[in-house]
Amino acid sequence: MLGSGAIQTLLPRLGAVATLSRTQVDIFSRLYLVFLGMGTLVGVVVISYLVYNAYKYRTDAPDADGKYDVEEVQDDDVVRPKLGEMPSSSKGGKKLFLSFGISAVIVLGLIIYSYSLLLYVEDTGDVEPDMEVNVEGFQFAWAYEYDNGFETTDELVVPNEAVVGLEVTSRDVMHNYGIRGLRAKSDAIPGQTTETWFQADESGEYQAICFELCGNGHSNMREDVLVVPTSVWEQGQEEYDFDDPEEFGEWYQQTLEAWQNGELDNQLEVTN
Repeated sequence: MLGSGAIQTLLPRLGAVATLSRTQVDIFSRLYLVFLGMGTLVGVVVISYLVYNAYKYRTDAPDADGKYDVEEVQDDDVVRPKLGEMPSSSKGGKKLFLSFGISAVIVLGLIIYSYSLLLYVEDTGDVEPDMEVNVEGFQFAWAYEYDNGFETTDELVVPNEAVVGLEVTSRDVMHNYGIRGLRAKSDAIPGQTTETWFQADESGEYQAICFELCGNGHSNMREDVLVVPTSVWEQGQEEYDFDDPEEFGEWYQQTLEAWQNGELDNQLEVTN
């Protein structure tokens, strides 16, 4: 938990945070594109090689007499490769060795690259979270505690472009807290605390879901996450003392009412 005053001093740091950090959405999107690109490239090479060999070794002859470098048998006046024979090559398997070598380099490279990105996801690097929120799962809802002491079991409200640290736990059974659209996901374990973070580049409506089967009401264990524009957060800081949980609670309720009445629709970039 950050100390008192963390929310109040959040906005001046947002420019530096946005420059220094990469969001989890960016990281997983990049990882997806890398695997998609490599998979497409490998597929094109393999299919092209198959088509090339099919064309190269085509024949109009009624049999395979002398066509392939394998032991042949004659059956009903038709010469065919002997069953179980493997084609040999004058290059002594160099092509096979080369293909396995290239494949191993590609796979190891992807593993190392993916692991380095996943390590980044687990840590904010050189940037400390601008605000921290305690998340507690219970059957069948989520409870939030902001670093100013404000508590709620309703929606999570945070500003866009802020690095939000989450400390996640459970008061009863195993849950898994995840925010769709922001690629934030962490186990909620009774008696233990796990950590994750997210940074929303776009304001809007997201959804927090339990990704661990936790009982009959599991499918209903979802809450909206409202990412408000920086201007809305700044205006709230001017009118209310965000260090005071009661004043922050007043702003929180007013913001939710404005959102539910559609007054923020023209300011939100993402909707469910």
